[in-house]
Amino acid sequence: MGRIYWILKIKCWKMTKYHAVLDLDFVLPMLTHKPVLKNLNLLFIDDNIEVSASAYQLLSKYFKNMYLASNVENALKFYLKKNVDIIISDIQMPNNDGLSFIEKIRQNDNHVAIIILTAFTDTDYLLRAANSQIDAYITKPLNFQKLNAGLEASIKRIAWKLQPIVISEDTLYHAAQKKLIVKNEEVSLGNKECLLLELLLFNTNRIVPKNEIHNIVWNNQEMTDAALKNLLGELRKKLQCDVIKNQPARGWYIEI
Repeated sequence: MGRIYWILKIKCWKMTKYHAVLDLDFVLPMLTHKPVLKNLNLLFIDDNIEVSASAYQLLSKYFKNMYLASNVENALKFYLKKNVDIIISDIQMPNNDGLSFIEKIRQNDNHVAIIILTAFTDTDYLLRAANSQIDAYITKPLNFQKLNAGLEASIKRIAWKLQPIVISEDTLYHAAQKKLIVKNEEVSLGNKECLLLELLLFNTNRIVPKNEIHNIVWNNQEMTDAALKNLLGELRKKLQCDVIKNQPARGWYIEI
């Protein structure tokens, strides 16, 4: 109920001075990737309600879902529970800085695209941002010409999600929609099945060790050998093709 209230509040927010500097009629046509964005989920993080209101008014209609967080704690909850494709985050927030949040995300996830917002140009922040593989770095006030360029860079990072991945002659996976198609029929996948399949598909050139599966699929929560064996078995059954291989004592890989 809290998140619904937050979004309704944003929708009803009156135009402010900050809104006024955004020429919406001018900037909307600049979003050149509208069809692609419509399949993606955006997480926007800023403690300034006026900035969030402006961003929501401009961007929400172009994404499948747009989630708003005013602090790092709420942002982490959204990230863990939703299939977030792009993160746009301020780096200066109460009690925590956005870069610490980004650094935590990057420990286990190099797939999500990240754009950071800041009112500062401090070189230490820039260096930390570069080390965290940030896709775009935008100084405030928001410049949507730069944002458009940032979205373009973001799409390059997640381009693998935007086209169906051919697993076998009869099996396709659409990562953006989390859809597995087998013999022209959609097969339902659970959240962990999607995470495991995407982890293997994104790393087709290497063996994925057990500890990495634990970190990403179980998010460092308890993972038993039986639970992992069951997940692999269910995923293999749904794929209906023998493409998930095991290297004893090393890990798993997908052969496509």
